[in-house]
Amino acid sequence: MKIKTLITLSALIFTGTLLTYCQTDSEGYKTAKSGMKYKFHEENDTARAAKESDIVHVSMKYYVHDSLLFDSKMVSQPIQFPIVKSIFKGDLYEGLSMMHRGDSASFKMNADSTFIKMFRARELPKFVHKNDIVKFEIKMIDVATEEEFQAKKAAELAGLKAKGDQTLLDYISKEGITVQPTASGLYFIETVKGKGPNAEAGQTVSVHYIGTFTNGTEFDSSVKRGKPIEFVLGQKKVIAGWDEAIMLMNKGCKAKLVIPAALAYGERGGGSIPPFTPLVFEVELVDILK
Repeated sequence: MKIKTLITLSALIFTGTLLTYCQTDSEGYKTAKSGMKYKFHEENDTARAAKESDIVHVSMKYYVHDSLLFDSKMVSQPIQFPIVKSIFKGDLYEGLSMMHRGDSASFKMNADSTFIKMFRARELPKFVHKNDIVKFEIKMIDVATEEEFQAKKAAELAGLKAKGDQTLLDYISKEGITVQPTASGLYFIETVKGKGPNAEAGQTVSVHYIGTFTNGTEFDSSVKRGKPIEFVLGQKKVIAGWDEAIMLMNKGCKAKLVIPAALAYGERGGGSIPPFTPLVFEVELVDILK
């Protein structure tokens, strides 16, 4: 299974080399031989240290002119990335190479090099000048080898899949659903019969729907918007469970669909839908347009 969980950090990935330290300024920052200023708030010298090729998980903030430009708490995904070689002398990679699991520290470095070389910006933001300082605040949450990281993510995904599978089985039992699933795992329960031939792949259909989680929480509804959606059937314009289900329906047909995660948003999830989440839809085939 290919796991794509690392955030692409063209503006945020870092690593480094060992440093030689020297004087401390009035704010408590020491200056490395490279010129980078650093200050530790928590130190765990006996914990695992980050090294090149490791995957680090951090919480992060950075500032210019004491104005907060980024806070990882505002990002839905964890900030996890591989340690690579420094991009420029005195960059944040150097700082991260000093850190151990559980450490927290602040680092100051040149804004011009940070934005242009590390963030790969074409030019400095208008509010940032060449000799300004960028301050990073970093908490080293975890450190792992690539193999350890992949194994951990695989185990997490397996756990989520098992939970999603059980959620589906519990729902089927609770709702007393007796229809057998299709070969793919779709539960199709017709509630109102339609008229005419079934919709076919390649046709444009108009569909009203209400989507809920198995606990009844609604996450989307064309009915509330007052307008059905239109799409070409069988061309992966919608989730696989929909493509299959709508081809079992004719004009005016209404049905309840219980869709396993594999026929919905799978291991990646989508929007407000977590990974490995089974979904329930009330659908109506309003029309077959062409």
